Amino acid sequence: MIATVTLNPALDVILEVDSLKLDHYNKVLNAHLTSGGKGINVSKAVRGCGRETIAIGFLGGGRGRIIEEELRGLGITTNFWHIEEKTRSNTIIWDKEKSQHTLLSEPGPKVTEYDLEMLQSIFYRVMSQCSIVTLSGSLPRGVPVDVYANLISMAKERGVKTILNTSGEQFIKGLEGGPFLAKPDLRESNKVFDIVIDKEKDAIKAAKEVVYRGAEIGVVSLEQEKDIIATRDKLWFAETTYHKIVNLIGAGDALVAGLAIALTEEEKSFEDAIEFSMACALASALREEEEFSSREEVERCLQWAKVKKM
Repeated sequence: MIATVTLNPALDVILEVDSLKLDHYNKVLNAHLTSGGKGINVSKAVRGCGRETIAIGFLGGGRGRIIEEELRGLGITTNFWHIEEKTRSNTIIWDKEKSQHTLLSEPGPKVTEYDLEMLQSIFYRVMSQCSIVTLSGSLPRGVPVDVYANLISMAKERGVKTILNTSGEQFIKGLEGGPFLAKPDLRESNKVFDIVIDKEKDAIKAAKEVVYRGAEIGVVSLEQEKDIIATRDKLWFAETTYHKIVNLIGAGDALVAGLAIALTEEEKSFEDAIEFSMACALASALREEEEFSSREEVERCLQWAKVKKM
């Protein structure tokens, strides 16, 4: 089974408008709610590919109950710890005319030391059922920045491979736990280790630094449809060649899901795993919704996923 950790999930409010006008009246054409947060998005993509997954993290209040009910309705096993404060919400504005998505993200709720102890206990038990776990996204208030490093160490004790996908100090601290694979989240600043990822050489430098700091595999995104993948002695360049993108929100999480799935399928080579993950990201980016719903969609996208050793 593939486990996902989302410490700061969200209830996403998606608003569709014809053309977003700042400082002006905007009429909403359609609105709907869906569960969000990077790890939850990974679980949804894993389940979309027909694989079993369990979602772990913190939930609170009515928003938390809505998220849990939705995930269970999708066939995703849940084992969240419920906290006193309510789960945050995100607002996503979809501008149809420009085909642009704008994300407004709330800060997370306050988590107590006791809450964190209970979450770690749940995590340790769940690891006995899993072969790989992804640790994704931001942290709610009250959670220390070394939390991912601690969870990675616990997973490794259980013989479980780990994928780290977050940003900032928690990413740098998380590398100290020695994750199997690590991918920095570049959405906010397009920068990691004070390296601005503008060119291929920057992405290569950053991916090598991810490995140097403790990960076995480093993945760094370059522009919208390209990635650099590094190990201690090898480099790969991956890209998708179909460019009619509809929605990039969630594509990075789909890529992580693809890596998690492929790394549990022994018949796949590492290059096959990279291709599959790129196809997952593309399948997500070609839909107006935040995630694809079948492995067939991913398989169709494999024709546009290209990987070469550098």
